[in-house]
Amino acid sequence: MASNYSCIGAGFCGTVWALSEDGQAVKREDGGPNRSLANDYAMHRRILQSFTRLTDIKRRFGIHQTFPQVRVSECHHFISPNDQWWTENLPLFPSQYSPCNAIVSDRIPPFAEQIRKLIVNRYCNPAIQTEILTSAANRDCLIRPYLGRRRTQKTEVNRPSRFAAFSLRNYPLHEDQMEDIGIPTEDMQSYARMMGEALATLHWLGEVDGNDIEFVLAPPPFHEELSNTNTITNVLGRHAMWMLDFDLCRHMPMGDAGVQQAVAAFWRNDPFYPRPQSKLWADFREQYLMSSEEIINEYSQVDIDERLSFARDFIGLIETK
Repeated sequence: MASNYSCIGAGFCGTVWALSEDGQAVKREDGGPNRSLANDYAMHRRILQSFTRLTDIKRRFGIHQTFPQVRVSECHHFISPNDQWWTENLPLFPSQYSPCNAIVSDRIPPFAEQIRKLIVNRYCNPAIQTEILTSAANRDCLIRPYLGRRRTQKTEVNRPSRFAAFSLRNYPLHEDQMEDIGIPTEDMQSYARMMGEALATLHWLGEVDGNDIEFVLAPPPFHEELSNTNTITNVLGRHAMWMLDFDLCRHMPMGDAGVQQAVAAFWRNDPFYPRPQSKLWADFREQYLMSSEEIINEYSQVDIDERLSFARDFIGLIETK
């Protein structure tokens, strides 16, 4: 294990640090203004609970699916600037860093070198491939599955990008690239269904709008048994789909205003979800409605028919935009 924290990612809310590839990650609130790690932590805990309840529903009703369930990393602690945690851990950060709000959760494991090489050899400008593959930052490789976008400009090595910038951190893998590297259609359909089930879980179990959440493809935890079936194996190796970044999620009222809020969040997010008229939309749509029905029928104490109509309204508003 490394003796000091290394930065493994950065976003609007702050920076993310880890001691090793296998273990915990620390998200620091040192990003832009108006971003709240306290909300991130509260929503993370709420969403974890929602997915636990989803698993219970499927177990109790014997629902056997052909696709894995989206994962949410375990969330352990919220740390304030005056927490005792900093006394022991601040020396492990670079010297210019000071205590701040932080969240400790399990790290989402990065992809191995073999998968990094696959992406770099196919899509990175040959002039910088060696630099990318040997840089420490690019070992922190997660893949964003963009089922809602196809590239307008190709960037294969036979048509190198005009831009030298390239990063394997949160690498955006578009729908056409998935086809290009040989991800089977049935796996892409599984990704779409996983997103549909996950969004239904947020809306009807968590009562959360899903604003600005992210999905990434990444390996399962290193210690997980190979017999665990909650994974997909293809050209990207054995991997799962993870959901993260909840700081901009908001409570979703159970009414027309909440549906409109969820629709706005759908379009505001990065293009993870399939779009209407795309070939993966039918899988996303069917699974969202099916999971919504299972969840609402099981967990809603009142207004079951009304909530079922809200789920249909959500899809209808997406399709008519």
